[in-house]
Amino acid sequence: MQLIAHRGASGHAPENTLGAFKLALEMGAKAIELDVHQTRDHELVVVHDENLKRTGGWKAAIKNLAFEELAPVDVGSWFHKRFAVERVPRLEEVYDLVGPSVELHVELKRGSSLYPGIEERVVDLIQHRKAWDRTLVSSFDHEALYSVRSIDSRVRLGYLLGLTPMRTAWREMKELKAESLNCSARQIDARRVRECRARDLRVLVYTVNTQKEASRLAKLGVDGIFTNFPELKPE
Repeated sequence: MQLIAHRGASGHAPENTLGAFKLALEMGAKAIELDVHQTRDHELVVVHDENLKRTGGWKAAIKNLAFEELAPVDVGSWFHKRFAVERVPRLEEVYDLVGPSVELHVELKRGSSLYPGIEERVVDLIQHRKAWDRTLVSSFDHEALYSVRSIDSRVRLGYLLGLTPMRTAWREMKELKAESLNCSARQIDARRVRECRARDLRVLVYTVNTQKEASRLAKLGVDGIFTNFPELKPE
């Protein structure tokens, strides 16, 4: 079962920062998940929320800010004062950091409905890096996934289920040629795993932070889990 470092080693360092990603690598992570938004000047930035209120004390929406306005903001002290040096990274900086041997799970928080052109920019980055094999793009915004698929048939897609009815999800995953169903631990059971197997879909489950839950999912046969603790091992 694959362990995917959720927002980096976010149980030990501030989420979605270079510090969290470096620590995940040091802990042996072979796959890392992160979240992407877009600034006013079209920079792809790695942060979970649509603003920095929670992690940096800024209420302004990322879409309304230029990257140079985000660049000085401390997004690490909220976790611990020793992380005061952490800033919002660009997506390309994460690719530079992790290298070609680590798989990146890139979650688009919103598509062009909020961030015009974000899908094209993410695909351009994947193409420039020749990173098709080591990148999986996911989103709850399924229109964004359709947009990515229309731009490049080679991009790997993960389908974040959310509140989408399964009947719709099965159809959309087939149309998108998605490779995985990404869902929460409470949404997965043995039947759904079997249904995914019948459709040649991988099953990736978030967010799993205890050995007990990891062991339960391993017994169900899921393919991977997103965890804040990359050192986690099923019992």
